[in-house]
Amino acid sequence: MNKKFAIIGKGFIYNLHAEAIAKIGGEIADIIDESQGPDAWKEMVKKTAADCIVILAPNHLHFEMAKFSAENGKIVLCEKPLALKSKEAKVLVGYPNIFTVYQLRYHPFTKKLKSEIKEGENYQIEMDISVHRDEDYWKSWKGMSDRSGGILFNLGIHYFDLLLYLFGKPSEISTKFLTEKTGEGKISGNNYVCNWRISAEAPKDGQNRSFKINGVNYDFSSTENLHICVYEDLLKKKGVDPKEALSSIELIEKIYASAKK
Repeated sequence: MNKKFAIIGKGFIYNLHAEAIAKIGGEIADIIDESQGPDAWKEMVKKTAADCIVILAPNHLHFEMAKFSAENGKIVLCEKPLALKSKEAKVLVGYPNIFTVYQLRYHPFTKKLKSEIKEGENYQIEMDISVHRDEDYWKSWKGMSDRSGGILFNLGIHYFDLLLYLFGKPSEISTKFLTEKTGEGKISGNNYVCNWRISAEAPKDGQNRSFKINGVNYDFSSTENLHICVYEDLLKKKGVDPKEALSSIELIEKIYASAKK
């Protein structure tokens, strides 16, 4: 690829992408956001000299933008989630060169665990993702479930993907409770049981992003820009494609369905 990138959206995650692009020797050829009109991104996709479109727009727009960009012959890198519905993700499976951002797969703990986890052993997992989100967060599109997909897509999908990546598909899902800002439940698989908790109401000094696996705690907080690793793979046309991204989207759908029972 020509290392030229066109970016749709310039929210808080933009700086991490800009840094990653610079680190791989890339160039941002075009940037567009909603202030330039709701459909201006389509003209950019058609006209840009970049051969990769980076999607940083609100979650509910990801599917349409990824599909349109792929149909116009572009490589696509889309922030999570790739889509808010599994049926949309299944449509994207039919297109080449679409990738989504699951940067925690590149975390040093992930690499370590991937090499150590064995199919024949049983694992008890305690997942606690407790973060602080202020009023501005809830007033933005991220606080609107129809645009964000809710707390599980906004905050949980990285960690649910991590669970599936490390331990495999679930066989049983139950949800203790789920609100707009917090939730708890259990996910069981062939060789694991995961009790999960997600909250956006933690105090600033009490935030936590951890997996406790058989009593050993792994903190997935990181000061390193793991997006750099995502872009390094992208140059090789490697990464998490729609078929692989589908698993975590289906899991979240099942969690929401379980919560309604």
